[in-house]
Amino acid sequence: MKKIRGFLKLMRPLNLLIVIYASFVAFLISGLCGHPAPFFKFLIPILLLAGFSNALNDIMDARLDEKAHPERPIPSKLLSVQEATVFTVILGLLTFLSSFLYGNGILTSRIVFLLGLALVILYDIYLKKVAFVGNLIVSFVTSFPFLILALEIRNFHLLWYPILCAILYNLAREAIKDMEDLGADREFGYKTLPAFLGEKGIKIYVSFLLFLLLIFTVIAYLRVFHRPIFLIFMLFLWLYLGIITWKEKSFSKLSEDFKYCMILILSGFLLGGAL
Repeated sequence: MKKIRGFLKLMRPLNLLIVIYASFVAFLISGLCGHPAPFFKFLIPILLLAGFSNALNDIMDARLDEKAHPERPIPSKLLSVQEATVFTVILGLLTFLSSFLYGNGILTSRIVFLLGLALVILYDIYLKKVAFVGNLIVSFVTSFPFLILALEIRNFHLLWYPILCAILYNLAREAIKDMEDLGADREFGYKTLPAFLGEKGIKIYVSFLLFLLLIFTVIAYLRVFHRPIFLIFMLFLWLYLGIITWKEKSFSKLSEDFKYCMILILSGFLLGGAL
């Protein structure tokens, strides 16, 4: 039972639940609310990719997490590095095989998905240490519930805004997470964005990304999602996040707030396109 709990924690269950909800929101926005089989066929590869990415990240950061995140499965001794590695290799193979669930007569979505898988591996092995590039990869892959569906149904009209939000918002969140881990990252030679921008620079950078999100929300309201409740709700969220970015002193608490606000943002998409 202890090992099972360790394997589940390795994949980060809350992150997987957010992926499930994001995929569900993408389907509702696109009007694909019929038989559940297409949804699960779409969801399984993305869910496996998310679990694989989280597990691989924990293996590569095992030594760093002893200082930065001692509660994670490997530093807390729930799992050994060898056990985690075997599990992650299996997840990676399943992720690759699951890509063949995509296609619908075209290869674009499968190619983008496999590109995402390759980037995740490259990120965890090397690019995580490179300022901004690593964050961009994570943000790109985080958009997959919307990007892959848009490619599958060949329609970006309803999904361009969620795709853009996923990328810009996660760029902001990853910068905050980097700030949270700055001490450990410096010790292990990671040249993340906070090492160049500093605390104030990161807050300005995050505020700029939130401002862009606010602008794109207004554009989405004018062009796609015409419900006033969508505009009010999303603008309130971006303004709230901008305020706490400057008021909150703990980057650990700020990172947590940004994580839970992802659920509210996804719900905001529903207000615009489905409910």
